[in-house]
Amino acid sequence: MSDLVRRLKGLWVLALLTTWLALVQLPLFDEDEGEYGEVAVEMAHSGDFVTPTLNGQPFFEKPILAFWLMAPLVKIFGVHAWVFRFPSLLACLLWMLVLDRFARQHWGPEAGALAALLCATSLGVTVSAHAAAMDGVLCLLITLAQLDLYLAWKTRDPWAERRIWLWMALGFLAKGPVAVVVPALTSFLFYGLRKEWKNWFRSAFNGWGWLIFCALALPWYVVQYHLMGTRFIDYFLWRENLGRLTGTMQGHGGSVLYYLPVLLVIAWPHTPLLLKSLGEGWRDRANPLTQFLLLWFATVFILFSLAHTKLPHYLLIGLPPLFLLMAQHRHSLKPSWILWLPWLIMPALVIGLPFIVHYQAQTTSSPYLRALFLQGPDIFTGGWWASVVSMLVLCALLGFVVIRTRPIPADLSARSLALLGATGVMSTLMLTTVLMPVAARLQQTPVRVLAQWGRQHPGPIVADDRMPSFAVYSGKPTVNRPAHAGDWVFARADHLSDLPPHVVLHAAGGLYLVQILPQ
Repeated sequence: MSDLVRRLKGLWVLALLTTWLALVQLPLFDEDEGEYGEVAVEMAHSGDFVTPTLNGQPFFEKPILAFWLMAPLVKIFGVHAWVFRFPSLLACLLWMLVLDRFARQHWGPEAGALAALLCATSLGVTVSAHAAAMDGVLCLLITLAQLDLYLAWKTRDPWAERRIWLWMALGFLAKGPVAVVVPALTSFLFYGLRKEWKNWFRSAFNGWGWLIFCALALPWYVVQYHLMGTRFIDYFLWRENLGRLTGTMQGHGGSVLYYLPVLLVIAWPHTPLLLKSLGEGWRDRANPLTQFLLLWFATVFILFSLAHTKLPHYLLIGLPPLFLLMAQHRHSLKPSWILWLPWLIMPALVIGLPFIVHYQAQTTSSPYLRALFLQGPDIFTGGWWASVVSMLVLCALLGFVVIRTRPIPADLSARSLALLGATGVMSTLMLTTVLMPVAARLQQTPVRVLAQWGRQHPGPIVADDRMPSFAVYSGKPTVNRPAHAGDWVFARADHLSDLPPHVVLHAAGGLYLVQILPQ
């Protein structure tokens, strides 16, 4: 094993440990993590592993696999943030190992180590794919399906072809139709460009494949439809899937160019190699593997660009082919001042964070956000600044050791890759040990404080579903209905005016626990 490969693998392990140690300590973020967490808690307590519920009401937004993975862990280990995130953490680890193995087989151990490291240290993967949701699991399953799809085309291996249906079936249970649509469209375009339509139709109507898919994916959907009828189909299929393609949901819209800047952000800090690799890949598009990877990314990018509902993490399933392209064309990266830019931007962002929070507190018009940002002085104390300085020094030492310690290959591309790896770890350290903990303290500390007070109330607490982590931390579901006299209500500052006359019981960070007065 070369010195560069050892360093890349060492940086990958360091990035993983940093991410895992940070995420097991951070509270759940609202709204998605709190939502998944509460549904898993209710499933663990009820023992109903067929119909998920949120605050006692049937939850049709997501399929069942997430809660099948989380609920048993809740029963064994109890209610902890790391319990809800563990399936995603494990899925991301397997995802990186799959990329490592594939890249190593095609371009050598250096490419494998780099592909895993790029995945581990990209901003989008660190933030979204490791969360208590199904994005990491979906990325793993779609990656397995796509790579087996290429293997089946290349080798005509029937077992690889059958595995595609296995991964799609599990993905269908994890996130729904997208787990089938992406491999189907990618393979259709790939086989079509290679004028192999007969082979595509043979694969698409493979009897063993359909048997595997139907045996794994359909039973839960059939049972759920039997129990819930058209309510389930209308909400899950028409609203949550087709509805996101044809309409803008919850204000998450954007232009057809929405994902261009998103791509640059979620690939941070590896954007220079990404842009180089896309250019090299386009010039090498006649190569079957390069062509397949480009079609995989283009399918995801175009599909979600045309959809009316847009969220940054939708693009995650388009990142694996980019990581592989970046590993394939790693030697196209040459020394440049651009490679050092993240070493200026990330420390500047960290140091400027207190001033950004202060500015937001002074300028925002939302009562909730103003109160949230006004918590800044309680966070940015002398101890916080000391920890930030320590982290900056640690990152500087890391960069120096990785880049300057000998022996390392003298060629410029190897030094650039070592710098790229160190930059990824630096960015991950800053993100997981400084930026995310500050966001957690601003948003989630008030929720946890009020949830502890809510535990003392013997009856149900009225709340909407915007901050479902309150139910997780209070240990009981909330109810979403108009407030009545005597009710305790959990509400944000900007919704207090919508409530009947009330008295404030407790308040923290723009959140209130109030009691409705008798009329």
